[in-house]
Amino acid sequence: MAYRIAAISDDLSTDFADAAGVAQAAGLDGLAVRNVGGINVRDLSRDRLVDIRSIAGAHGLEISAVSSSLGRDSYLGDDSALDNALLERMVDAAQLLGTPLVRVFATWLPGKDALPEWAERPRAIPSGVADRLAALARIAEAGDVTLMLELEGASYAGTIAEAQSLLVEVGSPALALCWDVCNGWWSGENPWDEGWPAARAMPIVDVQVKDVALMPDGRPAFDQVVLGQGDLPYDRIISALLADGYEGWFTAERVYHPRKPENEPRLRADLLADIANLKTLLTVAADAGAP
Repeated sequence: MAYRIAAISDDLSTDFADAAGVAQAAGLDGLAVRNVGGINVRDLSRDRLVDIRSIAGAHGLEISAVSSSLGRDSYLGDDSALDNALLERMVDAAQLLGTPLVRVFATWLPGKDALPEWAERPRAIPSGVADRLAALARIAEAGDVTLMLELEGASYAGTIAEAQSLLVEVGSPALALCWDVCNGWWSGENPWDEGWPAARAMPIVDVQVKDVALMPDGRPAFDQVVLGQGDLPYDRIISALLADGYEGWFTAERVYHPRKPENEPRLRADLLADIANLKTLLTVAADAGAP
């Protein structure tokens, strides 16, 4: 199958060589780069980026994406030139790391950082959000990279429907979707009944998987559980993606930074359990769809 499986390196270890060794043993195809040695990817030196790519290659791994924080805490009233300058650095980082993908977020929503606030979505997306993304897309086109817009309820693109409207308005081949399925659910969008019908019409380059349970009131809980122990319908979503010919990344995600998984065995064990269960789901779906 053409799909590939990844994790974000600092979810396995803050030391990239350690993360690469664990990823190789777990049978991953790649690692995304977000924080290495306590340093965000935006601040890593060129020599360090080259070193990271070399370490990944020595372990038979690709760099799946530059997991930048571009767009996070960036509001409509802020100077967009700062985001543009940051993207230029992230394009350079992507080229040094050998990946075509750079993660971005849509413009941030005031007062929506807390997870319980995510489901209360604005009725309309201001035109300035697409304008800012369009400027970033032009930079990405020039640098021959693709921006993957990740769903995030604290931004104007918390749901598939919102991301779809932005991608259509921007209209750039350099802007695609990073479908964080759980983030969409936290943002009030049913991932199967609403998310999937819209997602299948979009260019998807990464599907981020994390699982949570359903609370008695019908809303998703906010504490992550091991993949498969929650209520997100990943079996149906993954089967549908593969049946539609999806050939991008599946990324198992935990958010531990600034905690160090190498110093807390339970953190790493949970992510490795996610990865093992993701591989099983993919294998079952692929076998079911095989002729």
